[in-house]
Amino acid sequence: MARCLAKRLVGHDTAFDAVPWFWSDQGGLKLQIAGLSIGVDEVVLRGDVPGRKFSAYGFSGGRLVAVESVGKPADHMAARKLLAAAAPVTPDHVRNESLDLRTLLPQAAPAV
Repeated sequence: MARCLAKRLVGHDTAFDAVPWFWSDQGGLKLQIAGLSIGVDEVVLRGDVPGRKFSAYGFSGGRLVAVESVGKPADHMAARKLLAAAAPVTPDHVRNESLDLRTLLPQAAPAV
C-alpha cells in the first residue's frame, strides 16, 4: 500500500490491487485470512475441522473471493496466489481434497 501511495503522490495513476490478507494467533491457533468475504454466498470447508487444521473457501457467484485458514499456513499462501491470479477455482475443485489447488494457477502466477 505504501508503494502505491508513493507513486500516486508523485503523479502516477496507480491502483492498489493487492489481495488483502491478515493473520492472528488466537488461543494457540493460527488464523490466516486472504481476500474479502463480503458477499460470499457459498463456503466450502477443506481439511480436518475437528483437528483444527482446515480452511474455509468463500465463493461469490461461483468465484473464489476469500479463504480463511486455521492451522493451514500452506493453504493461506496458496490462497493469496490463487486470488491474486484470479485463478478459476470452483467449489467442486475445493471439495476434491486430492486436487492440489496450486495446479490451477497460471504458469506465471503473480508474486504476493
